[in-house]
Amino acid sequence: HNCLFQADLKTPYVNHMTFDFDRVFDETVESSTVYQETAASLILSALDGGVGTMFMFGQTGSGKTHTMSAIQQYGAHDLFKDMDGVMPWISIQVVELRGNRCFDLLAPGVSDGRRSNLRPELRLREHSDGSFAADGAVDMYPGTPEELCSIMDMAQSRRATSATDANSVSSRSHSVCILRLMQTDGQLMLVDCAGTERKKDSMFHSKERQQEGAEINASLHALKECIRFLTTQQKVPSHAYRASSLTKILADTFTRGSRARLAVICTASPCATDTEHTVATMRMGMALGGRGNEHEEKQLLSDLVEKKPRLLHPKQWSPEQVRDWLTEAQGGKFRDLVDVIPTNFTGQMLVRLSEGRCVQLCGGSERRGRAFFDLLHQEIHTVEKARKAGN
Repeated sequence: HNCLFQADLKTPYVNHMTFDFDRVFDETVESSTVYQETAASLILSALDGGVGTMFMFGQTGSGKTHTMSAIQQYGAHDLFKDMDGVMPWISIQVVELRGNRCFDLLAPGVSDGRRSNLRPELRLREHSDGSFAADGAVDMYPGTPEELCSIMDMAQSRRATSATDANSVSSRSHSVCILRLMQTDGQLMLVDCAGTERKKDSMFHSKERQQEGAEINASLHALKECIRFLTTQQKVPSHAYRASSLTKILADTFTRGSRARLAVICTASPCATDTEHTVATMRMGMALGGRGNEHEEKQLLSDLVEKKPRLLHPKQWSPEQVRDWLTEAQGGKFRDLVDVIPTNFTGQMLVRLSEGRCVQLCGGSERRGRAFFDLLHQEIHTVEKARKAGN
């Protein structure tokens, strides 16, 4: 539910949006449930020789990396569950994508003369089948689930992070963990995407940080375009996945056809101030799932507020309303005046009555005529005050 203003910048309304996803998890769900519902089938596909790819999307600080870490823990045990003793059983590469640059998170740190323990930069090279590989990336061959988890944790600790308004250790890069099943030629790719930020969120960041944010959003746009081609044309043209380093390294996902399976997890913040981010995340998830657009319904804020009936001024009364008022006013004290006034006596005529004319209508009784005059003007004052308060 997104609160916005119409083009006049005065009329508030609520935009109700409905998104169609396979599963929705609240904050109380266990990580094991998330894994079984989202990633377990990808593990089975990879063990059977297919390509399984999982994306984590969401705003900075919404819990992407936390969720991916839990999935890696459970997935590691399932990958080794059917191990037949033949070694090597699995290989792992973990690369970090910052803009269009690729860095190896498993290689020993290097120095550039000013800083030490930097990640070595890799070049993405295209193979004859159209796929891309990080040239010179370090492969490791864990023999147990614990070794695999240890390697992934080490790689995660080496990712580039930076403080943002939403998270003091926000991941400022895409992390791609590539697991290859050596005996089945299957492949599993776990992609933890960098937290997206709006331009106004980073307006006080340095120029380098602003450029970083622009490159993150550009790579996500390129990924979205690849999925759009895949869902509309069942084929991704090469120029589409060459648009960014992220889509290059995921080329296998787009070229393996029916042997490739894709899962997307979108994480959202519950804060009302993050609604715009949440909507963008949900739309990205919808696009990657090939489900089309969301359903939107606009509702004016005035429709949500209970409207009080507007009181009618006595001068607008019809002859029937004048007679009804005379019959009911002060418990019918002036009911006899209904027979005295003309049948076409309107509210306009009523409010023009002077005090002397009221005395005449009351049979010459000054006391009763003055009471009727005061009652009429009290009614006028009450209605005018109520209408002014309503405005």
